[in-house]
Amino acid sequence: MTIGSLAEILRNADVVLFDFDGPICSVFDGYPAPQITTDLRALAGHVRPELADALDKATGPHDLLLVAADEPELAARLELALQRAEMTAIESARPTPGAAESLAACNESGKPAAIVSNNYADAVVSYLAHAGLSGRIAHIEGRDPADPMLMKPSPYLIKNAARALSVHTGACVFIGDQTSDMEAGRAAGALTIGYANKPGKADALALAGADVVIETMTELAAAIR
Repeated sequence: MTIGSLAEILRNADVVLFDFDGPICSVFDGYPAPQITTDLRALAGHVRPELADALDKATGPHDLLLVAADEPELAARLELALQRAEMTAIESARPTPGAAESLAACNESGKPAAIVSNNYADAVVSYLAHAGLSGRIAHIEGRDPADPMLMKPSPYLIKNAARALSVHTGACVFIGDQTSDMEAGRAAGALTIGYANKPGKADALALAGADVVIETMTELAAAIR
């Protein structure tokens, strides 16, 4: 869509919600998610070998949490292991071009910016502090360590963030790079912006319900201003 459409969506939003991995930084740039998935799968297979088939089908670390959702002991062990992995990964995370400018534009325009992520909240906090962005974020909503089923595409995290910021979800716009982000945003009643940071993503994000699709975060910063 055009920058005009993007600008109109942003004008109609009181709060701007950002997914973390993608729009803000590449979390697993230096510690790849496939490696973390392999390590977690090995841990899970050692604890519950009978789940091997389901574990093999998981395509990422968050998928493994979902596989273990009905197994309290395994779920707790995987959650702690993933938390440690994310804290390590964040040390080599690569900043997304235009992310800092987008957050600054939100601050300048008087629109609170928040993070809504399936990542571990403490990892988000650590990255923002290291990147000098903590002061630009009004709220951080990370996954619930006790219940992986509340991760996006569930609208739970978006609704929680809106509640924390004392706004209705309809007054929020949510930026994400995954179809699950668009599904969560739509389910919560928020406006959605798809960030197509890789070839082929634009169509998928649009089909998932994105109100508008952008290819760079620089576009977002310009539109907010």
